[in-house]
Amino acid sequence: WLGFSADGARLASGGWDGTIRVWDAATGALLRAIPNGSLVMGVQFSPTDGRTLASAGYSAKQWDVDSGDMRWSVEGGLFAVFSPDGRTIATAIAPGTTDMFLVDAETGRVRLRMVGHQATVLCASFSVNGSKLASGYADGGCKVWDSSTGALLRTIWLGSLITSIAWGRDWVQ
Repeated sequence: WLGFSADGARLASGGWDGTIRVWDAATGALLRAIPNGSLVMGVQFSPTDGRTLASAGYSAKQWDVDSGDMRWSVEGGLFAVFSPDGRTIATAIAPGTTDMFLVDAETGRVRLRMVGHQATVLCASFSVNGSKLASGYADGGCKVWDSSTGALLRTIWLGSLITSIAWGRDWVQ
């Protein structure tokens, strides 16, 4: 799993060995290795700076990559995705959960719970302007949510396991 910082200067990687590595994207030099304590299933830098990183695995965590310090941890966390303004992280709190949660990126406190599927939520992505959130599920369903209220806006059935989801730059409706 890989994620670039907003300025493209750093690249974070994570994997089965439970270590988050932060690399200089220009030179390939290892800048920091951060022990996560368990499998890393995803990494994403905050869009607002090059030093705040969210990781996912058996928990969703936020890190200061300059110091290697963990700022907070929430049990579960199959994915951890920042909103475009960097203030919110979408995650699934527990493995096997059918619910998705929006967590305050600064404190790690759950702000909103989104309920609406019978299968495990596996991935999520905020729209470019942050007003919507799409989520993919193990049952082949894709849900589109209002990210400020948690209201379900639509369901799209794709008929197959959804493990990754993304928005086009011009699609925010």
